[in-house]
Amino acid sequence: MASQLSSLRSQLLALHDEAGRLLGPLLARGPLLPGCVYTLRRRCGKPTCRCTRGELHASEVLSYRGQGRPQTITPRPGELRELRALSGAYRRFRQARTALGRLHRQMRALVEGIEALRIEEGEERFRSLRSRER
Repeated sequence: MASQLSSLRSQLLALHDEAGRLLGPLLARGPLLPGCVYTLRRRCGKPTCRCTRGELHASEVLSYRGQGRPQTITPRPGELRELRALSGAYRRFRQARTALGRLHRQMRALVEGIEALRIEEGEERFRSLRSRER
């Protein structure tokens, strides 16, 4: 039982350290933009254009959820760098948030295991104290 308890404590400490490493993106002060910058390729519809032969037109767009509904906009070229940074920060924030939630579930399971083992130890000690009294 003591080795089980020690193992659970070690696992809990390791998860605690990992959770600490995830806090960087969550504690950052910069703004976040819930969206994604990507290259959109499409046909223009002109019958003699190169896109009818498969050479599609490409443009950088920002897809985000603004004012409660999905929106796709074509940003100016000077905005692309900052929009990528803002949406990348949002993506890293969400990934860290998801990972932290997973770690907390694992930590809770370990804490419950530690509690169960310590209760078991306490009950054994109580039984041994009671048996000495007789």
